[in-house]
Amino acid sequence: MQGNYEIMIHGSSVRRLACLALGAVLAGPSPDAASSIEQSAPGGAYTTAQAERGKVLYEQSCSSCHGASLRGGTNEFAAPPLAGPFFFEKWTGRTVEELFRYGAENMPPDQTRLPEAGYLDVTAYILQVLKYTAGDTELSADSPVMKRAIERQP
Repeated sequence: MQGNYEIMIHGSSVRRLACLALGAVLAGPSPDAASSIEQSAPGGAYTTAQAERGKVLYEQSCSSCHGASLRGGTNEFAAPPLAGPFFFEKWTGRTVEELFRYGAENMPPDQTRLPEAGYLDVTAYILQVLKYTAGDTELSADSPVMKRAIERQP
């Protein structure tokens, strides 16, 4: 019979494979994998004060289109969300820098642009709303966190 293959595994091989699999699960991720997980999450990427400045700027310059809760606009512009499941659908895996650059280069549409520091503050506020942890260092254009992927936080 072509295409049908039967694999014979002896009982001791099955037990050995089961033990190896269970051991891997119980041991958890390797130190390298744990380090990779920690590096992917931009915790401590901004300060609380910076996020508070960003909130004020967001309320003044962004909320009329993106909504007070960052969940997207309900007006004629239908601005996309900056938080919530639809945001993650579009932005998961993209970098914090992409989010920052997109805002700095395109927002607000047809209006005067903010200074770069303003976009950094708004990005810090978005990270705060997304449940990223604050730290002791303000978010800057050359922060290592800018290269990290956006992911849901626990």
